[in-house]
Amino acid sequence: MKTFSTEAICAITGSHPACLERWSKAGLISLHDSETGWKVEQIGDIHHVVNMAASGATLNEIRQWQLEGKQSWTPGWSAHRGELLWQLEYGSDRTLARLMRQIDHDYCGDDYIKHVLRPLNKWLREEDIMSGAAQRLFRFHGAVLHRAQCVMRHAWRNKRVPLFLEAISVEDETDVWMEAIRLTRQGFDVELSSRVSDTPAVSTQRYEHHLLWCSTGISSNKHSQFLAKLDAGQPIRLCGPDTRITLS
Repeated sequence: MKTFSTEAICAITGSHPACLERWSKAGLISLHDSETGWKVEQIGDIHHVVNMAASGATLNEIRQWQLEGKQSWTPGWSAHRGELLWQLEYGSDRTLARLMRQIDHDYCGDDYIKHVLRPLNKWLREEDIMSGAAQRLFRFHGAVLHRAQCVMRHAWRNKRVPLFLEAISVEDETDVWMEAIRLTRQGFDVELSSRVSDTPAVSTQRYEHHLLWCSTGISSNKHSQFLAKLDAGQPIRLCGPDTRITLS
């Protein structure tokens, strides 16, 4: 019987090892054999969970749909954004952190960041400053920072694959921390250097991947440094919303 490694299953289904682990613990997919790998018939089950989770369904909703044999309506991503916005306006720091943790637990990092945190962050940044937006944005940044630190500590304790995320240009620091959450939820032990400096940041540990975060471009000098490290065979690459070379 043909079997697949976890890496192959993730490539086939568009999932991540961390997601498979959470879904297995939640009983949404059957456990794989650590010695022989994933079976062919498990691929369809994983695809199904991936698609349901991408719609914004919680783990409990997915489990209920599996038991009933059909998919029902879910409030999805807009409901999660609304819940977070309500907590930012009226909730305590503790209840806000608890909600962030629950939503984070229910979804893979890519979906969680793409459909909940980044859209909400964009909306908060575009709000009328006279309507209390500054306070909500301040609380949102604090909640993202707290969540990132929690998942990063967990990844470090569990000896995940080390990754160094270095900020080269930053327009919105919250966005960098959201990227740290996303990478951590993919199974990496992320060390983040969020402060932009003229000199290259130094990691405190050995890493297998080095990402340079660029949100307002990269200077020609730093791009030359990047190319030199790339030519030297270092595991480095550019990432972020704007990797264009700037004149500065």
